[in-house]
Amino acid sequence: MKKIAYISSPHFADCDAPLIQQLQHRYDLLYILKVSPSSKQKTLLQIGNLKKKGGIYPASEYEGLEKLFPYIEPSRTFVVNMPGDKDLSPCNLWAVFQLLLFLLRNKFGIIHLTWPLRYGEFMLYILRKRMILTVHDPFPHSSENNWKNRFHRFVAFRLIHQFILLNQSQYKDFVNHYRLEARNVYLSRLGIYSHLQHTSPQLPKENGYVLFIGTFSTHKGIDILCQAMQQVHQDKPEAKLVIAGSGKIYFDITPYENQGFVILYNHYLTDEELVGFLHQAAFVVCPYIDATQSGVIMSAFALSIPVIATTVGGLPEMVTHKVHGLLVPPRDSQSLASAIDTLLSNYSMLEEMKANIIRDYHEGKRSWEHIAEDYCQIYQNMEV
Repeated sequence: MKKIAYISSPHFADCDAPLIQQLQHRYDLLYILKVSPSSKQKTLLQIGNLKKKGGIYPASEYEGLEKLFPYIEPSRTFVVNMPGDKDLSPCNLWAVFQLLLFLLRNKFGIIHLTWPLRYGEFMLYILRKRMILTVHDPFPHSSENNWKNRFHRFVAFRLIHQFILLNQSQYKDFVNHYRLEARNVYLSRLGIYSHLQHTSPQLPKENGYVLFIGTFSTHKGIDILCQAMQQVHQDKPEAKLVIAGSGKIYFDITPYENQGFVILYNHYLTDEELVGFLHQAAFVVCPYIDATQSGVIMSAFALSIPVIATTVGGLPEMVTHKVHGLLVPPRDSQSLASAIDTLLSNYSMLEEMKANIIRDYHEGKRSWEHIAEDYCQIYQNMEV
């Protein structure tokens, strides 16, 4: 059985951790985190100071990685220390070179990436015949579709030949658009962010509200959600919408705040705050205009919170209509308002959805144990 190097970023630690926990029971797999000044504080991880010298170091030498260790063996976890502010900083290039030597010395048979390599990391493509790439976004979000992302993706999709997609809805378009061989594009799914189940909540003062959490990007449809809540507010003046996350609000939210039914928390959320907001919510709304998968949905499902989502990307594969939540068309404030009103008016429906989430995502075929079996089959196919 071949050794596996799973190379990722702190951005994906919340979904990597439960998967790696399952895979390390089955494989000789090392978890390798590329950490830079801009990525050292993300979601699950709040990494302390980086070392001044670029290189690869044991995870035990870094503060903030201890949250991983209930899931991942510390002795099988390493950090690619990239202290420079730019991809082409000499210290970062040196770190990537050290990673290349590390991969060669340890004779990894499979190198699993979770994001296209950036141009400062292109030397790693020397090992491209051993690589497989998890494609979290088969197509860039409208708010992230810039030339740099397109360039990195173009290079990756030309040089790497095996991929994992996390939703079926975009499979055919992805294969056709990038002219890939369908037999080399595998399917899996995203699981719940299990670590949130063991996080102590920092509770807000409100409760029983409709919740939006996440970054305030233009493709998230927050303006449409506010329009929908305006309609809900007319019949249910007690209904509240909490919007919690970081970023620049791209529309004038003041009129909604002034009416008292929208409450805004605009700052980066710690896991403790995130869990607190989820604990106090009636349900979560993801009114996205475009999407692939959603970490927000997997965060909500980790705590058995139902979700209203739009029928874009892979979201309908994550939220089964009337089972785990409700689905509505994108950019349709009236349909969204109707769905919100339905769940606010039907406590028994919410309780049934919570039970379904536990059955399917915590215990059933959508659990990490079953997802890991998908990866085992994919790795076996790569060894043929």
